[in-house]
Amino acid sequence: MAIVGVIPAAGYATRLQPLEGSKEVLPVAGRPVMDYLVERLRIGGCDELRVVTRPEKEDVVAHAEAIGAAVVLAHPQTPSESFVAGMSGLGPDDVVLIGWPDTLWEPPDGYVPLVAAVREGHDIALGLFQTRDLERSDVIAFDEVGRVTGVHVKPAHPPSGWIWGCAAARRRALVGLEREEWPGSFFDARCRAGVELHVTRLSDSWLDVGTRDALYRATSPAE
Repeated sequence: MAIVGVIPAAGYATRLQPLEGSKEVLPVAGRPVMDYLVERLRIGGCDELRVVTRPEKEDVVAHAEAIGAAVVLAHPQTPSESFVAGMSGLGPDDVVLIGWPDTLWEPPDGYVPLVAAVREGHDIALGLFQTRDLERSDVIAFDEVGRVTGVHVKPAHPPSGWIWGCAAARRRALVGLEREEWPGSFFDARCRAGVELHVTRLSDSWLDVGTRDALYRATSPAE
């Protein structure tokens, strides 16, 4: 059983343009922002890291090679297609770790309990974060006893203050992911089909730096 971390880095960062380079290698506290996710994936036990990006994103390609990640060149049309491109060749029981290269979150070992849950028999395990920044996130809905009942992608009326921000899953549990634009929509469909989504509440430390306001918050010294 292999554990493979997949990083989608083929986007256009339209909310941050104009940029001098790719969003994934923007410096935050002296490090390319994607390195925070790389660190967490490695702590989670990855045997291999795969960065999915477009050939023209030469700065991402160069950085991925510099940190020892495999580069998967593709032109995915959606985030889900990026993840699927990075899972090529994996066996059904291999474990895939997914996350977003423009997010900052704690704790650094957040993938560890997710991998443990998959090894214990859960096909999909989500790491949850409590945040007020819900309009750009996938918000988790729960029933009265705390079981997950759905995943709401960028909802107008969030059902909770919890979002998923990282995940571990058996490759076989992600079959058909490419048919949904967003992984959250896929997780929601699996949940409504009766698949249990195991969740671990990780922290209230979460920042998506995909907008100029969030990037400013990430790169400005604390007052």
